[in-house]
Amino acid sequence: MAEALPLDPRGYRGTYKLIGGAPALDFANLVSYRGTDRGHDWLAPDANAVTWAHAAGLAAPAGDDIAELREFREVLAQVFLDLVDRTTPSSADVSRIGELAASAWGDRKLVLEAGATAATWTATSPTLLAEVALDAASLLTDAAALTRLSACEECRWLFLDTSRNRRRQWCDPADCGNRARQRRHYERNRRSPAR
Repeated sequence: MAEALPLDPRGYRGTYKLIGGAPALDFANLVSYRGTDRGHDWLAPDANAVTWAHAAGLAAPAGDDIAELREFREVLAQVFLDLVDRTTPSSADVSRIGELAASAWGDRKLVLEAGATAATWTATSPTLLAEVALDAASLLTDAAALTRLSACEECRWLFLDTSRNRRRQWCDPADCGNRARQRRHYERNRRSPAR
């Protein structure tokens, strides 16, 4: 089970966890119950972006525009949910990810430190948007990873299913898994004749 991140819920009673298996998926998951009356935006307040970035091991969003981060989060969610649903994503959305990733690569330098056994790519001024775009592009070009792409049956959060039999159904069995089991139990008992 994943640990809840200390994001400010602003009155929302749920929690946010890094369950995606990739930063781009976890970033897309920064909305709970997207498109429903239970929906919650985890990028509000704006300070949550910094907390999330640190937990995900990415650059803090110092120069990032929060509105642009929210817009890109929705592009990612749409593309990856389309893939889960076996629908072709919008070419404009895929192009947007590619443009941001290409721009991020353009800001990198190849560095070979003295005594190092291999060179590394380093960003001169990494942004959260660039780091997430690079991760999303990496996922979209990895056919093996895309075969493991899935979404929770309850909340539709995205994740890479690394379970042995590839039958993971929920973002977290302790959260959505429990809710689904309780609902099935209630339905079974409601339908059975009174004793």
